Amino acid sequence: MVLELIFSLLLTAVIVYIAIRLFHSIVLGTILIVAVFFASYLIVGAFPDLKSVPIIGPFLNFPSTIGEAMESIRNVFFNIDVISTARDSESNLLITVTNTGLFDAAEFKVSVDNRNVSISNNPKDPLKYKETTTIQTDWKGNFTYILVETKQAKATYKQ
Repeated sequence: MVLELIFSLLLTAVIVYIAIRLFHSIVLGTILIVAVFFASYLIVGAFPDLKSVPIIGPFLNFPSTIGEAMESIRNVFFNIDVISTARDSESNLLITVTNTGLFDAAEFKVSVDNRNVSISNNPKDPLKYKETTTIQTDWKGNFTYILVETKQAKATYKQ
């Protein structure tokens, strides 16, 4: 009984020590990064462009404005993608859409080449997270641009 208590206290102490060291390293790293940004601002008069950093620069896609930041956060919750297009037996345009946002997508509207088109079938409405549906339109001609809209999101497709 006493031996188990000693080992559990030692194990707890080791875990707490590792957690404190990890927290210390994260805080110190954050402070050093902020210090480099601040020094760059004081010396050059501007923050460095992180996208110009070799090797890792292309992978750093930070928003440059508040609007871009809000848009990227909004896209996590409300986002749809046009996966493909096809034709049915009557040459009507079929558009396959998936919901990649976390919340439901509802009330679909479609425009082809900046002209509103009617939806012939009944696509899933609302479209849940990771669900896919096909929208059948009455468009029979060729197209270059498709815009699929819901109440909260838009998706474009260019040919």
